[in-house]
Amino acid sequence: MNRHVTVLVVLVLALSALACSTRREASARPVVAQAAGQEEPPPPEDPSDVHLEGDHVTIDERIRFALNSDEILGESSTILDHLAQFLNNHVAEVPALQVIGHTDTQGNARSNQDLSERRAAAVVRALQERGVQQRLEPLGRGQTQLLCQETTEDCHRQNRRVEFLVVQ
Repeated sequence: MNRHVTVLVVLVLALSALACSTRREASARPVVAQAAGQEEPPPPEDPSDVHLEGDHVTIDERIRFALNSDEILGESSTILDHLAQFLNNHVAEVPALQVIGHTDTQGNARSNQDLSERRAAAVVRALQERGVQQRLEPLGRGQTQLLCQETTEDCHRQNRRVEFLVVQ
């Protein structure tokens, strides 16, 4: 009986080894190329709210953050998805990108600089989570590059932004 168990164990081990080698051979087979005359599928279409304008990638919506925080609000998910799709479609034209955070003049300059750096880094993380492979460099400019100088809410809103600069 002992001898039957040994033969059975050897048989099971031999069949297991055979099954593993068969799986390995199957996975090592080359992928069959497309049949002659078949066209490759067209590249994915670019989102209509993301644009390449000179050395900048622009978006039609603002990336929104919680007040005095680097937490990206859920309402910005769609624009981030579209930005990631655009970047993935344009790897050759956009080999690397500086993600530049800006703040308004409310609060002190040191806090605003820190906030702009953290927000830029948060956008970089969000894009990487969405599969963007380009080199992304987060930069903060704080309140040093204002678009307007007025103390109105509209002016503050214009100054709070994230810009995308294409770099080679």
